[in-house]
Amino acid sequence: MKKYIFILLAILTGCSTPHPRDVLLGTMAAAPEQPVLETTTKPWSYLQYEGLCISTPNWDICTTIMLPSLHARLPMALELSLAKLLDTLDPEAAFMPDPPHRLTMCLLSDRRQWTNLTRMLLPEHAESMQGLSRGGFTARGVAMLYDIDYRDHYRDTIALAMHEGWHQYVQTALLAPLPAWLDEGLATLMEGYRLLPDEIEIDHKANRQRQRRAWWMYRRGRMQPLDIFIADAPHDAMDRGRHALLDYYGQAWAFTRFMLETPDNFPQVRRIVAAAAEGRHCPPIKITPELQAEFDAWCEDTLTPSWWR
Repeated sequence: MKKYIFILLAILTGCSTPHPRDVLLGTMAAAPEQPVLETTTKPWSYLQYEGLCISTPNWDICTTIMLPSLHARLPMALELSLAKLLDTLDPEAAFMPDPPHRLTMCLLSDRRQWTNLTRMLLPEHAESMQGLSRGGFTARGVAMLYDIDYRDHYRDTIALAMHEGWHQYVQTALLAPLPAWLDEGLATLMEGYRLLPDEIEIDHKANRQRQRRAWWMYRRGRMQPLDIFIADAPHDAMDRGRHALLDYYGQAWAFTRFMLETPDNFPQVRRIVAAAAEGRHCPPIKITPELQAEFDAWCEDTLTPSWWR
């Protein structure tokens, strides 16, 4: 009889305790709510290719990649990443303007479609851009891109779109061009994000591809001295080959991060982007032995993975 009483007490006690799920999850902080982004979607096609045009506050994204998850996440990624980067550069919203109109981005499902549409819309750039190994380009504020993942996930394609989205902003919203190293550095920062189950988290430091490249270059002594690097340009690097171009982007990402994260150097970046926004000549940065040494120390501290230490 006592045995049955103990069993009954155990059942009743169990009923009065919290559910295991509540015990496990109750200690977790609630996930931040993803901002609601208003978009409109309508059918879009060119030649024989069918697709969609997704309009956000700052973009018209015309795509033949028919993946609903991409349609949901790419617009949010572009808007959040641009907003965060502008807030980083100009937290008081004193000089960085909004895009003057919605930016046109064509994102096609394969290179053949991209080649055909580029020849039709931007014939002056079409032939010179056929040498690109993958991805696409931005000209006159229009981004002409194609899918570089070729499978159900789209991590690299989203990063590509975010990179070119920055160039679209610069070409349309700023009245003067940025120095190449800073333009490309900010574009590579804009690529940084984490893909979560139900949302995208923007983190401009979270760019494993660029960080690994920069660390690999630093460890092997392949980074250019800063005075040579800031005089270089992506088209010159592309002429030297794909690996040289990836090296250029890796160093641009690292050096721009360094300049933004070090209080003594951040004001130089602000002066440059403010001048470009207002149509003035961008002041050059002064490369000194002290700046080079500071950057080298930052690379050692920041780029070295924890497992290497």
